[in-house]
Amino acid sequence: MQSFSRAAEELGVTHGAISHRIREIEERLGARMFVRRGNAMEPTAEARQVLPVVRQALGLIASIFPPPPAAGEQVLRVGVLPSFASNWLVPRLVEFQTLHPEIAIALDARVEVSHVGSGGLDAAIRYGAGAWPGLVSERLVGDMVFPACSPEYRSRMGIRGIDDFARCHLLRNVWQAWTPWFQKAGLELPEPSGGAPYHDAGLMLEAVFAGHGIALVRKVIASDALASGKLVRLSDIEIPFEGAYHYVVASATDASRTFGAWLAERMAREFPD
Repeated sequence: MQSFSRAAEELGVTHGAISHRIREIEERLGARMFVRRGNAMEPTAEARQVLPVVRQALGLIASIFPPPPAAGEQVLRVGVLPSFASNWLVPRLVEFQTLHPEIAIALDARVEVSHVGSGGLDAAIRYGAGAWPGLVSERLVGDMVFPACSPEYRSRMGIRGIDDFARCHLLRNVWQAWTPWFQKAGLELPEPSGGAPYHDAGLMLEAVFAGHGIALVRKVIASDALASGKLVRLSDIEIPFEGAYHYVVASATDASRTFGAWLAERMAREFPD
């Protein structure tokens, strides 16, 4: 678009509102987002870096607030973690919608399984042991973790093998320590202690994309980024991530069974245990 005026017209706001919002974003990020080139506003390198994250977030929001169902269409409200939704499920939902146009999937970011049934959710996709009282869960697939980083970080740090990890920044996740992987890889390194730990796998993945360091990433939610070259895997050595993905319902319906069957087949096809 390269024009604040055209952006304002498309969004139905004033040119001043767009300019004010851009300035606010620049102040919060501490970087310029656009520079003027003649009559056009050209995005800076910093703006191009955050664009994929913004697109991903907007795509997730759009999936959570789908258009009203058509006459005769069944709506299935599915609770799902944002990291799994944005990095794996949302890009593949078009396949299900093509196969089953009579079922509209409405994603919900609430994480408590207590919302399944009486709480407004028809089903949920959760990672864990699979024992949720009062609910029926079907195991889908397990997951594995392995070290990965951005191509830029690997080049900047000159990483040639796992022996180089000792001089790199290793990102921490509260749900997965590095020590089990070090032991399997035969590396005598202490558990990393620098930097605040991440509680969300999706946020940690975004930090890896931004070149903040190396992380133990989960195969399922990192698969598309690896395939596109956005991430590079640094070792073939991997360890299991405790638990598994489960499809959870309170009481099955035709729509929930149809979606559950597609989900199980789709994940098994991509990630055979």
